[in-house]
Amino acid sequence: MAKRKQTRRISRHAVRRRKFIVRRIVLLLLLLAVIAGLTLLLIRIFSGDIAPKEQPEDPLPTVMPEATPAPTPPPPTSLPAGLDVTPQSADMLSAIGFRGEIMDKRDEVSSYIRPEPISFGSGDEYTSLRGIGTYGANNYRNSFTYGVQNVSTQTLSRVWDTTIGTLDCGEDGVWAGIGWTGMPLIVQWDETVRPFLGVYDEFKTKEGFTEVIYPAMDGNIYFKELSTGKNTRAPLYLGVVTKGTATLDPRGYPLLYTGQGIMSTSDEGTRGAWFRVISLIDNSVIWDFGGRDPFSPREWQAYDSSAMVDAETDTLIVAGENGVLYTVKLNTAFDSINGTVSVSPDALTKYRYSANGYGNGDNDRQWGIESSPVFWKNYAFFTDNGGYLQCVDLNTMQIVYAKDVTDDGDGGLVLEEDYEAGTLYLYTANAVATQDGISGGYGKNYHRKINALTGEIVWEKAWDASSGSSTTNGGTLSTPHVGHGAIEDLVIYNSSCIPTTVNGEAVVGGRIAAYDKKTGQVVWSHEQAADYWSSPVVIYDAAENAYLLQCDRGGILTMHDARTGEVLTTIDLGSRIDATPAVFNNMLVVGTRGTGGSGEAQKIIGIRIG
Repeated sequence: MAKRKQTRRISRHAVRRRKFIVRRIVLLLLLLAVIAGLTLLLIRIFSGDIAPKEQPEDPLPTVMPEATPAPTPPPPTSLPAGLDVTPQSADMLSAIGFRGEIMDKRDEVSSYIRPEPISFGSGDEYTSLRGIGTYGANNYRNSFTYGVQNVSTQTLSRVWDTTIGTLDCGEDGVWAGIGWTGMPLIVQWDETVRPFLGVYDEFKTKEGFTEVIYPAMDGNIYFKELSTGKNTRAPLYLGVVTKGTATLDPRGYPLLYTGQGIMSTSDEGTRGAWFRVISLIDNSVIWDFGGRDPFSPREWQAYDSSAMVDAETDTLIVAGENGVLYTVKLNTAFDSINGTVSVSPDALTKYRYSANGYGNGDNDRQWGIESSPVFWKNYAFFTDNGGYLQCVDLNTMQIVYAKDVTDDGDGGLVLEEDYEAGTLYLYTANAVATQDGISGGYGKNYHRKINALTGEIVWEKAWDASSGSSTTNGGTLSTPHVGHGAIEDLVIYNSSCIPTTVNGEAVVGGRIAAYDKKTGQVVWSHEQAADYWSSPVVIYDAAENAYLLQCDRGGILTMHDARTGEVLTTIDLGSRIDATPAVFNNMLVVGTRGTGGSGEAQKIIGIRIG
């Protein structure tokens, strides 16, 4: 019995063991099958062999996701690399008889290569100077303001003024006040320079000291504290008329560059005009050139144009009303430790030009550059008294192109980079003086947009304008303003001696015209009895809202909404204003002529913008 029970127990154990083994084998086979199936499924998925699932006969509508639009590329922020000016053909230059000639180191030469090539950058790269150091502030001549203006109450308030004098120039008349273009320079001196300046002691240690430097037609250069109008140094008497706008060294060196506007006779008996370099450490003339330049094609000698300094090559560039473009390496030395500054210039390199119709007769085209050239890379662009727009390569002193722009181009140019179009544009206008077709004393005043790389006209608008009189000129004598911010689509010009209607009465007065940059269509205009020589100055607040500040020859400064032209406020400055103001933060400075208007004497005036 015991043995059978033992045998039975063994048998049941064996059976259980066999069942266990079988179950494990089955489970293993199932697991292998699952793995094999998953592997096959993955192979089919990645190979694309799985057929789409059959759809029911009446499927529910499928909601398709909205397409995601392609991202809009950001607008370009620079001009294309390799952009350059297209030279005019020799045949086209020959057709108008245009030719240029070069003098280098006192010898006329057939060709020239500048030892240190000039290459200007964009206007905002010209200087790190805190302020306005030349006409239009930089090499593009596109701003008469520095800083951001807080326009809260849209008011203009006279804060200070100084009466200035006159200068008797004999047969050339008596000159008073501030003339055309007459823009003041305003600079907040760096603390490394300020202790060495030839200013009164109280200003040498004054943090944030901001100085107004203003050459005048009474023979003096005036120096004022911006906020108070206090004299910062004694006036520097040169004894000659200065009508144009001086230039400060863009490197912040205490150097001032200024040209003479009316001829004088030197102590040696030479009749002519001079361009001067002044040390602002000891307030003295440290170098000049000029007199009667025999290389000049014109008897009249003057320097109303605002000079430019290329900081990289230490080169001074001066355009003369005598028809000569001057360049010179200055060899400047500024010791910021001991407080000394000097120049030791090389011999001048000069360019002169001529074309069919130029001469010294009353009806001839006149040589002479009164406009302030604009500069890009190695090129100088300028308009002249004879009615030509020229592009000159500064590194070869050769003409690149010359384009007829009808008449005297005193108003000059402003240069704009158009990143969207991938090119540069010039905006310019002409006065009415000697153009063909003047009838009854009236000619055409053209406002133009020009492709700077080719000289071709993009658009133009012609207005009738008087040729003026002995004391005035018709057409445009100012530099247009190329808008940004709230008026980025506008360019603003003004004109004088325009026949128009004001309050129902026919007058010959002034017009401001704002154009659409792309089309040349007039967006708004403002006409009045008093005309304009002063350039339009546009200020911008922190939100880039734009306000036009426009002086006129009736002695009035007007604030307009630059978007619409609406007059916001006016202030009477007492007498005729030919000069262009400069604005530093919320202070505006401008000079008057002491004639016309409400009868005040000639003054320099500081105005707060509210």
